[in-house]
Amino acid sequence: MTRTTNGATARNLPPAAFAPVMATGIVSQGLAAAGAPRISGALLAVAVALYAGLLAGLVWRVARYPREVAADLGDTGRVFGFFTFVAGSDVLAARLAPGPWRAAAAALTLVAVPACAVLLGCAARVVRRIGADGAGGAVRRAEGTWFLCVVGVQSAVLAVAGPAPGRGLPGTAIAWAAGLLLYAAVATLVARRLLQFGIPPRELSPPYWISMGACAISLLAGARLAHPGLDAALGPALARDILLALWLWATCLVPPLLAAGAWRHLWHRIPLTYEPTWWTIVFPTGMYAMSTTALGKAEALRPLVLLGHLGAWVALGVWSLSVAGLVHRHIPG
Repeated sequence: MTRTTNGATARNLPPAAFAPVMATGIVSQGLAAAGAPRISGALLAVAVALYAGLLAGLVWRVARYPREVAADLGDTGRVFGFFTFVAGSDVLAARLAPGPWRAAAAALTLVAVPACAVLLGCAARVVRRIGADGAGGAVRRAEGTWFLCVVGVQSAVLAVAGPAPGRGLPGTAIAWAAGLLLYAAVATLVARRLLQFGIPPRELSPPYWISMGACAISLLAGARLAHPGLDAALGPALARDILLALWLWATCLVPPLLAAGAWRHLWHRIPLTYEPTWWTIVFPTGMYAMSTTALGKAEALRPLVLLGHLGAWVALGVWSLSVAGLVHRHIPG
């Protein structure tokens, strides 16, 4: 009975199952930077345990049900979810790298980077196919989860760059710039969808927060590469301007995202109940805090460092609400 149950669970494992790992991992990083090592370590342990269990399920699913996995890789609504595996692996790698677990961090990076390349190819093929269908094609179907491909690319840059600024390998700055271009492309498609076709309240779900998270992780990766990588490629002034522009854009996205949630739940009275997509709010919140801290340190802007530390505690609160919602949903009474 147990084996059957476990097999059924693995078979139904959603592509975006690693979202709690990436969310928990980045909150752990933010709290470590904010000077809370014990809470950070506890969250790291949770993230590692989650990752190990989900990885076992993913490997089992790929080995046992390859046709279903292939179908997901060709499905517009599911293929982008697989980038949570890439981001979860890379976020853990970046968190483990500063300590005695450098070998584990390197192994995670070696798995995640090729996986990201394969998934980018799958996602591009799916988008080309639906774009050829006409009648709006890719524009009509673009939504928040599409930003996960940007998160995957920039998380790979972070993992390769390592925890110390300016230690990225040759080519990481190019990959970072490619991630920015990919962000612009996805944002254009999503904006066109919102303007041309609108979106029903029920579909304005938490994954749209990934638009902010993708910008924030681009900022964090850029801040890690800035000295001397981006400075040498772009010049210190331009590199600084780009990083500040990314922070401003991520900051400007927060009010409309909050307003969209209010419009959805207060105006249209859609019940506010736990759903797995809540983790796509936790990750952007934690990533915004971490990237703000990194930018403040890179540019010697103390107020941003303090704001980032405050944001880490806010992210812990959002993480706690998500855990409480999960427990309430699955534990009777």
